[in-house]
Amino acid sequence: MVLPSSISTAAGGPGQCRGGVFNGGVLGRGFCVPLRGLLGCVAVLRCVGSWLHRLVGGEGDLCAMPSSPPADSPLPAGSEDGSRRRRWGLWITGGVGGTLVALYAVVTPFVTPALRRVCLPFVPATSAQIENVLKMLQGRRGSVVDIGSGDGRIVIAAAKRGFEAVGYELNPWLVWYSRYRAWRDGVHHKAKFYISDLWKVSFSRYTNVVVFGVPQMMPELEKKLREELECNARIIACRFPFPCWIPDHTTGEGIDTVWAYDLKHSGGFEARNLEITPERES
Repeated sequence: MVLPSSISTAAGGPGQCRGGVFNGGVLGRGFCVPLRGLLGCVAVLRCVGSWLHRLVGGEGDLCAMPSSPPADSPLPAGSEDGSRRRRWGLWITGGVGGTLVALYAVVTPFVTPALRRVCLPFVPATSAQIENVLKMLQGRRGSVVDIGSGDGRIVIAAAKRGFEAVGYELNPWLVWYSRYRAWRDGVHHKAKFYISDLWKVSFSRYTNVVVFGVPQMMPELEKKLREELECNARIIACRFPFPCWIPDHTTGEGIDTVWAYDLKHSGGFEARNLEITPERES
């Protein structure tokens, strides 16, 4: 839901991260890949235009301005048919170009996360995963936040259980679709969605945090949540657990496994790595 902007994997998975991980930096790979795709669309459009220009009988440079015949010269035979074919060619070229640009705008937010250093494509949450998350929310109070909310499944399900739920997602298409689903299901007053990078958001006001992550991002996210969340917060990890924390509750199996970490318990912060205790003087 954030698999990863746009963390996109939660309910799809996280789709956002800092620098080269999610945003790709300003001139990083995340920027260059869409730029190359746009240049490719321009090249294809130019080839299509040249082909149509030749198809309708055009000659010379496609970009050159046509020269007007002298006023006293008779129009060549079939000039009207040629003009009609040229107009059709321009309409077809414009239609193909518009289709390519629209396709590029829709597909790019879904494809680029898989091309970054940490592969975080959008993967919708399964019904079993949603049910396991809701089990971990039973008896809990306060607000719920889904980091990388994807298509909004977790947020909407939590809102239907009475929670004030918020989703952060980097993919704008998924955010707009999530808002539509919340409105369609009648929970838009309890379910809110924002286009944002998880690393630029403070989660200090939330008491229940849901994460659909990948192993590469979990250590840094673990540190961020430990610094920001209150001691009564619960963190629910889906698909992959946190590397150093020991879960207080676990449910499900396989890819549908969900781990819950209660920060008020010392076990939530207990590291799996053994610490070296200093020797006492006898």
